[in-house]
Amino acid sequence: MRKVLGGLCLLALAGSGVAGAQTIRFGVHGVSLTHNEVKKEKGADGTGFGGVTELRVGRLHFEAKVYHAQLSPWLESDTVEFKATQLDIRVSFRVAPGIALEAGGGRRWIRPELAAQEVGFIRLGAVSENQVARIASVWVRGAYLVRPQFGGGGEAGLAVELGLGAGVGTANGRFRVRAEYEFQRIDRRSYPQGLEIKVPIQMAVARFGVELGLW
Repeated sequence: MRKVLGGLCLLALAGSGVAGAQTIRFGVHGVSLTHNEVKKEKGADGTGFGGVTELRVGRLHFEAKVYHAQLSPWLESDTVEFKATQLDIRVSFRVAPGIALEAGGGRRWIRPELAAQEVGFIRLGAVSENQVARIASVWVRGAYLVRPQFGGGGEAGLAVELGLGAGVGTANGRFRVRAEYEFQRIDRRSYPQGLEIKVPIQMAVARFGVELGLW
């Protein structure tokens, strides 16, 4: 996983040496998170904070996002609160107006361990971003998560994520307000004592924040 994320970062940096105009943004976000291990009816939600860094160079777009949230369980019988921290790296390349192919990786840490599943994955997908006005854009993305790895073991069948977002800012790009929603579903299976147990994981993240652009 580290080699993959490192390679994607190098790809983005390499692109900066051969392209023209570029834009870089830094942002801070408030985060609302829902995490649910479906078959166990083990769910929790909470709030937190996060940040984002974006680099656009010609057709290439590099994005790194991180968030940290404190979650409380839905059921009174499940008294363990936990903290979730997630890092997401994405690199996309525009292949047509408004359409880009995307690759990247993600890693989610849980504390205390095993209060929920830690997971790491590689993502392959596409993103469509369109300007709806000079100062506003909307985007939608989807990706398949390749061979997720879990802290508690097991494997995954279908694993996908979907996202949509919008940004509104100044005409010169120096300031932007960003709202985003992402949904992730991983059909995890575990095999305690050789028996298959299906424990799919669902996670939804809503973000809202501000970003500053530099040139």
